[in-house]
Amino acid sequence: MQDEVTALQVDQQVQRVLAASLALAEQSLLLGLAIHLAWLDAWIRPILRAQDSYREWHTQQERRQRLVRRGVPDRIARQGLRLV
Repeated sequence: MQDEVTALQVDQQVQRVLAASLALAEQSLLLGLAIHLAWLDAWIRPILRAQDSYREWHTQQERRQRLVRRGVPDRIARQGLRLV
């Protein structure tokens, strides 16, 4: 009788340990995913900002070149003034 109670308690403990292990594995996976996404976000953001800055710079250069082709002196075209 005592052995049956002890065996039942051990079985219950094993089940709790297995459930806790499964929950820990799930949480570890979610934590790893969150860390990976945070790292990726931190790595990609400066690239996106640089891309936007480059696009803006490139647009300004194209505009300057168009103005120079139309006869506006380069010094004035670089100032980014709007001609009417």
